[in-house]
Amino acid sequence: MPGRRLALSAAITLIAVLTFLTVALMVQDGVNARTVVSLLILALIGFGVVGALTQPPDE
Repeated sequence: MPGRRLALSAAITLIAVLTFLTVALMVQDGVNARTVVSLLILALIGFGVVGALTQPPDE
């Protein structure tokens, strides 16, 4: 199980960094279609990764 926790923490860290960079760009340049699409994609990836890695493996 430590491998799953490591993968989950690495994925969450990557998603958090990308989200921070996207929000920083939104603050600096304003909201546009690309930043909104970027946040939607990050949310989709985040829900998928967290959902997949928090479920126990099939036996």
